Amino acid sequence: MTIPNAAAMFAAMAALSAILTAAPAHADYRQKAEEQTDYIQTHFYDAKTYRYRSRVPVDPKELPYDFMWANGVQFTVLAAAAHENPKKYKAALYEFTHGLESYWDPKPKSGPSGYNAYCSGPGGTDKYYDDNEWLVLGLVEAYETTKNPNFLKKARATQKFVLSGWDSKLDGGVYWKLDRKSKNTCSNTPASAAALRLYQVGHDKAQLSWALKIRKWTKDKLQDSDGLYWDNIDLKGKVEKTKWTYNTGLAIRTDVLLYQMQGDKKALAEARRMADAGLAQWTDPKTGSLHKTEGSALFTHLFCESLLRLYDVTRDIKYLDAVRSEAAFAYEHVRDPDGGYWNEAKHKPNERKKLIENAAAARLFWLLTPYPETGTPAKTAKKTA
Repeated sequence: MTIPNAAAMFAAMAALSAILTAAPAHADYRQKAEEQTDYIQTHFYDAKTYRYRSRVPVDPKELPYDFMWANGVQFTVLAAAAHENPKKYKAALYEFTHGLESYWDPKPKSGPSGYNAYCSGPGGTDKYYDDNEWLVLGLVEAYETTKNPNFLKKARATQKFVLSGWDSKLDGGVYWKLDRKSKNTCSNTPASAAALRLYQVGHDKAQLSWALKIRKWTKDKLQDSDGLYWDNIDLKGKVEKTKWTYNTGLAIRTDVLLYQMQGDKKALAEARRMADAGLAQWTDPKTGSLHKTEGSALFTHLFCESLLRLYDVTRDIKYLDAVRSEAAFAYEHVRDPDGGYWNEAKHKPNERKKLIENAAAARLFWLLTPYPETGTPAKTAKKTA
């Protein structure tokens, strides 16, 4: 791909960072999204390598760049930013695409190529299937925004690695990582959502078959009777029963996609059942946030995205309002007035800010950009899940 140069633009932003990070509480979602994205570009981005640092202030004793999980979140930030404001952010999206190539393993020791957990070069043995799934979702989104076929090509190549994580043990399922010790919800619900997105934009019928197969396995093995999902199952069949917001969130997105593409009313009803159970499980009545059981703000943007996609097809305002409440809580209690976001409202005095937490905040506000902060939108803002 051609890599436009965005370094000069964000160097100028550094000089304005004090202004950009002082947005008033009444700032709209677009302003909040741009404020946070500019903060990330100014403080975390290394323009020389097109990569992101993991924490600021930078500690020279640590690895210089972040891991793929955080990169996956940040890639979706730039994909959304480039969609909403291509003149300002499209160059940054292309630059980061170039930087991600240092994580791609073109010569794996076995199996298809995929993204390493770190920029460790060919033959890497530390790969996570879920890390790669976040990139598939982000790459499809980037393709929709730019219409650059290289994004779709990379998404398909990455999904090939993802699907190589499926085998017949436990009757199927995608492993969490290359050590193949457990099959996790976080490596299966996003795999099914990613397959449906590839079918949606690329018309690959094989991906539809995969999506349905992965969806059924995950429901059979890892869904509780209340509709929410447990964390993982090991090869002896033992289930770890923690329920994270993002695991159920990607199951909801899968079912919304099935409704959008195939008119599957049972899938839509199931999406609503899961969403309602999630809101009951995770909404803190004291704050309106989704942190009743999760102190961290790390995962909730993914559950919020599923609620927005569900709102788009149902027009049930409670789903949009839940995301608005989460965003208001984050802006009021998790944002540092000097710029950036912490992991949670309570943080240690010497705590440093992490890329993944700051990217999660930026993504949340970009997702909300098409919607007003109050009231009911006059029409559906987005049509894809």
